[in-house]
Amino acid sequence: MAIVISKSIKLVLVLLCLVFLCVFGFSAYKIISTLNGYKVAEENYNAMSQQYVTTTQTTPKPSPADGEEPEEEEVEVSPISVDFAALQAENPEAAGWIYCPNTVINYPIAHTEDNFTYLDHLLSGEYNANGTIFIDCQNSPDFSDKNTLVYGHNMNDGSMFASLRNYRDAEYYPEHPCLYISTPEKNYRLDLFAGLVTPSDSYVYARQFDADEQFLAYVESAKAESTFQSDVEVSIDDRIVVLSTCTYEFDDARYVVIGKLVEIQ
Repeated sequence: MAIVISKSIKLVLVLLCLVFLCVFGFSAYKIISTLNGYKVAEENYNAMSQQYVTTTQTTPKPSPADGEEPEEEEVEVSPISVDFAALQAENPEAAGWIYCPNTVINYPIAHTEDNFTYLDHLLSGEYNANGTIFIDCQNSPDFSDKNTLVYGHNMNDGSMFASLRNYRDAEYYPEHPCLYISTPEKNYRLDLFAGLVTPSDSYVYARQFDADEQFLAYVESAKAESTFQSDVEVSIDDRIVVLSTCTYEFDDARYVVIGKLVEIQ
């Protein structure tokens, strides 16, 4: 016996097919757009790195032979040299460069009058969901504050600050105990002393401290909550930096790593 399908049922089936095709097409567009965004950002930052950054290599001095006096201790030199004159000529809001050996972190750092522009724009001004690593607008761009806040996205392709979440594994820290930050004025090693999952309105985002005791209490609290153990000591004379990215342990969660600035050549 033949099954007769009414015109109304046929119309519903046609509409359902059209809806399915639209959903499929939009999803495919979003996926392709996202992947293309990753590629554009990667190419952009790779080109900037090749144009403005030189990776330096220093050869350690051999240990003195028996009976010889040890030579004067070498001055530590930053593993990167940045041509800030050229970088800032093309990108006036470039405030620095951040680098972590043997990771993807090798990016310019921006600073502008708000905390929104670089959430979805490259340093060149082009719209891109990867955004740019940037300093909190209420911080000084030269890392002279007691605590400088630096933000970066946790991208699904592992770029930007996504690798910071690796510090949740205590075994990752000994392999990456520090990062390097360069500014037009100075070079720094950032010695990490804590990494933790925390709310977006956490105490770790305090930029200034009313008293030395408050600053030291901040440091001890961060160390107590840290996902890794560090022997780095922080004194009242030190300045620190918070590197912050999104994480998903709970709503509006952040993963931050915190380190003290050590000036190097």
